[in-house]
This record gives sequence, C-alpha cells and structure tokens, in this order.
Amino acid sequence: MDREAVKKKVLQVISDVFPEIDMNSLDMSAEITKEYGVNSVSIIQLIVALENAFEIQFDDSELALGLYYDMNDIVAAVATKVN
Repeated sequence: MDREAVKKKVLQVISDVFPEIDMNSLDMSAEITKEYGVNSVSIIQLIVALENAFEIQFDDSELALGLYYDMNDIVAAVATKVN
C-alpha cells in the first residue's frame, strides 16, 4: 500500500473516531493536542481503530500521546507497520 493510500485510509479512520473534526479544513501539521483536542484516551481510541482498519498491531510503547505531534506522525506510524 503506497503512502497516499495509507494517508487516505488513516484520514477516514480519523473522521470516524473524531466526527467533530472538519476533514475539509484539517491541517496535517497542526499539533493534535492543541488544534484538535486529542488527549491520552482519544489517541488510544484512534490507535485501536487504526489497528482494526489496517489489521496491524501497535506495541504498548507506541500508545503514548507524546509520540504523535501531528496527523503526519500518525500516518507515518501506520505506513511503517503496513509496509
């Protein structure tokens, strides 16, 4: 799966998990905690949804909110596991 396909699918999962985020104005490089209100609980919800959507597994050490500054970091983490 190429990175653009991964990104598209990640954005769909983000839309499903965070319906309050306007995907049309999503800034991929905005800090997710400040711009989108993502917290330690919601990042785990997102990671679980990504695991299910992509049939991948994140290690416990990869569940920390601090590892993901922006949406690009999330796409990169998934892309690494898919490929």
